[in-house]
Amino acid sequence: MHGTFLAVPGQGSQTLGMGRQLLARHPAARATFDESADALGFDMREVMWGTSADALTATEYAQPAIVLLAVAAMRAWQAVSRPPSDVRWVAGHSVGALAAAIVVESLTFVDGIRLARARGQLMGSAPGAGAMLAVAVTSDRARDDLARAAASSGLDIACINSARQIVLSGPREAISEAQARFGSRCRLLDVSHGFHSSLMDPIVERWASEVAALPFREPRTPLLSALSGRLLRTAEEIEQDVRHGVRETVRWDLVTAVANESGCRAVILGNGHTLTRLWRGEAVAKGATIVDDGFRNAAHAA
Repeated sequence: MHGTFLAVPGQGSQTLGMGRQLLARHPAARATFDESADALGFDMREVMWGTSADALTATEYAQPAIVLLAVAAMRAWQAVSRPPSDVRWVAGHSVGALAAAIVVESLTFVDGIRLARARGQLMGSAPGAGAMLAVAVTSDRARDDLARAAASSGLDIACINSARQIVLSGPREAISEAQARFGSRCRLLDVSHGFHSSLMDPIVERWASEVAALPFREPRTPLLSALSGRLLRTAEEIEQDVRHGVRETVRWDLVTAVANESGCRAVILGNGHTLTRLWRGEAVAKGATIVDDGFRNAAHAA
């Protein structure tokens, strides 16, 4: 199968100034930011283009910022490239799945951006001091060793990002012990909580209520789940995927496998540096286009 698929990065891709040049060049992106300000009751540009990296890193702002930029990028891309007819599916990493649900038109933008804000607020309010640790794995033995270490110390596997990287999540003290154990093979992530871990359990029911309150529609294009690696083709499937997305392990390795097998060309919506790092050495990385502040015209998406 050939064609195009769209990918949205997750938390950690946010950077100060994100979207500024995209808005300057593309009226469709600027209109999206204006629509977001009306929906949220405040202008995300004040945080995204401010001077405090800590403010933007805060989960309650980082999550809607990533979703907002992805949708603005998609609309800018469509405006200059004409609506593409060969998009096979859309996938999003963690909170990126909300942007994917908007892109496939299962959620309206207004509902989706409000839900992204609520998701960030809820996850940021979870009790308990948590942290996340990205660990490099180079073999099946190393992967098994990591799984055993996580289980014995009460940590969860938050993300299997690739065959070479797994992210652990959980209480800060246990993460510190894992960091000492894995040494130079690991990197502490700049996050405020232990996402996709048992520390999120206290907010799961409230999140489910937020999701259930919104109308999901049948998607125009399938959404590729980053939890199961399955193509989701109904409103009910997408709603369930969004609901489970705050707690279950992100399986970006499954998304990558589908992308490699499909032969589709990738278009990354938003800051693509995190996804291109995960795709380093993968077939899907060849010819991938990033629609971000460097995007100017249709030639960049050809």
